[in-house]
Amino acid sequence: MRPAPPVLDKFDPASVSGIEIGDYPVIPEVNPAMRTIYQAGLTRGNDPRVFSKLGDCMTETPYFLAPFGAGAYDLGEYGYLAEVIAQFHGHPARGEGWEQDSFETIGLAAASGFNIAGPLDPTWANPEWCQASESPLACEYRVARPSLAVIMFGTNDVVYTDAATYDFYLRTLVIETLDRDIVPILSTFPARLEDVEKSRLLNRIVIRVAADYGVPLMNLNRALEPLPNYGVDPADPIRLSTPPDKRVDRFTGPNLQAGFTLRNLVTLQTLDAVWRAVR
Repeated sequence: MRPAPPVLDKFDPASVSGIEIGDYPVIPEVNPAMRTIYQAGLTRGNDPRVFSKLGDCMTETPYFLAPFGAGAYDLGEYGYLAEVIAQFHGHPARGEGWEQDSFETIGLAAASGFNIAGPLDPTWANPEWCQASESPLACEYRVARPSLAVIMFGTNDVVYTDAATYDFYLRTLVIETLDRDIVPILSTFPARLEDVEKSRLLNRIVIRVAADYGVPLMNLNRALEPLPNYGVDPADPIRLSTPPDKRVDRFTGPNLQAGFTLRNLVTLQTLDAVWRAVR
């Protein structure tokens, strides 16, 4: 049974105060209930070869997963990920006639400047794809028909969104995703070094929401912790770092010390874990 629908401004900070972000694994253990969601989604027409990406500038960027659509990646010791890459590679992410796969496609609910409420606001819907009064989230799910959705918000919310509002809209995103029988994969986000405490609070909310709804949690924040500057680009602290050669699809040597490279690795590992659990 799912929790009751969220109510704006009813968030209790005490509900997340005991959560230690570092206690949660980077790659999720998948609740068996997600297989039921996934299989129901296939019955209603969700595409097993499509996933959606929802987020802000850290998700909209071509550094996030897009190079894997080109097929020139170097998996290093993570060769087993070739199978999950093949599952989504080369398959149009917006139906027949669309040339890009899920790795290359920028989701209709991903945009630089988005905070947690952005995907639910029809003001920001792309008129080329979206219907009148349709939210970016609803538009993305109608057009792409994904079976999985990778969701990460927080970079902008640290500055612009209070905890109660963040909790409310994150829960709403999860509910609307589950209502379409799409498996949501929530991700903790990189800390904003200007406000580590607010970052910690919002990441605790991500963890609590994932637990409340039994959905997969990718703990990116923990994965980035050992990296220089916590994986954040010191020259542009709202984005992750890139290696000198910009090969964020090369999982070898010093490239894995860059934030975007590591995010790509753990996202593929998470997609692999979830896909194997639900298929």
